[in-house]
Amino acid sequence: MAGITPYEGDQLVGNLLYKNADVDRGTSLELLLFTAPTTLTKSMVLADLTEVTGYGYARKTLVDGSWTVNADGTVSYAQQTFTPSGGSWSNVQGYAIITTGTAPVILHIERGAGAPYTVADGQPFNVTPGTAIN
Repeated sequence: MAGITPYEGDQLVGNLLYKNADVDRGTSLELLLFTAPTTLTKSMVLADLTEVTGYGYARKTLVDGSWTVNADGTVSYAQQTFTPSGGSWSNVQGYAIITTGTAPVILHIERGAGAPYTVADGQPFNVTPGTAIN
């Protein structure tokens, strides 16, 4: 998967790094799966996403201290597994990494090269969250 950091994520990073401003990031981050949109843009916001629902779906918490930050400016996190139970998830487009403050924003979003995906009951859907810092 190849992804983007929307403007709202760029702004959050800029406020944190350059201004040392408290921008209500929250503690840790969350990983979610989405079914729409099919085209990603820099101007998108969290409200533009349609999140997967039902059949045991739940966001994954990405604990702050567990990220790897590499010298080439990339960050990565251990693989996370989503597994539907009692039914299938259809039209899965990809994943997003979001903040957990009172007004969450998208830090990174990726659409799978083979999207959309149908994830059958009991079938694991693996995501390795990561991004390039730009």
